[in-house]
Amino acid sequence: MKKLLLLTLACVLVLSGCAQKPMPWNAENAVVDLDVFAEQYKLNQAEWDAAFAFLADPASAELPAGQYPITERTYAKVLYADSRTSQNWEVHHNGVDLFYIVSGAELVNLCKPEELTDLVSEYNEAKDVILYRNSTNPRPHVLTAGKYIVAFPSDAHQPMLAPDGIPAPMHILVVKLPFAK
Repeated sequence: MKKLLLLTLACVLVLSGCAQKPMPWNAENAVVDLDVFAEQYKLNQAEWDAAFAFLADPASAELPAGQYPITERTYAKVLYADSRTSQNWEVHHNGVDLFYIVSGAELVNLCKPEELTDLVSEYNEAKDVILYRNSTNPRPHVLTAGKYIVAFPSDAHQPMLAPDGIPAPMHILVVKLPFAK
């Protein structure tokens, strides 16, 4: 989690104009659309700062399973679960998902919403989600301890998959942030 805090601080410096190139991540620890992140951070800095502070706090990794408020609009879900061999694709209109792996491994596929096929359920406004079964262009990302991925509304995602196809235990912190429009 210390790496995450350092990366967040680097991002803050970048977005405040103190660095030359946006680098709140590197290919070894995160998958983030930097352009969307920079815009969202600028529009919603307090929420992002609170989310990264939560993730950087070692006590967060020790919390029991459940849902925890971070701010009035941002919360975290602590999950202890087995990875899966199949999972529907999710698309959100108003929220951002940040998946942080505490232990275990997770395969998260990403694609653009227009690459999804086989609608499972229409948009559920209360849950802010549309579900699909398939993608024509899935891009796999394997996350292990200390790594994270951010899924904006422009990123359809298929989380919690077993990287090797064999379900195994994992401990994940999923931070749900509002998407600033």
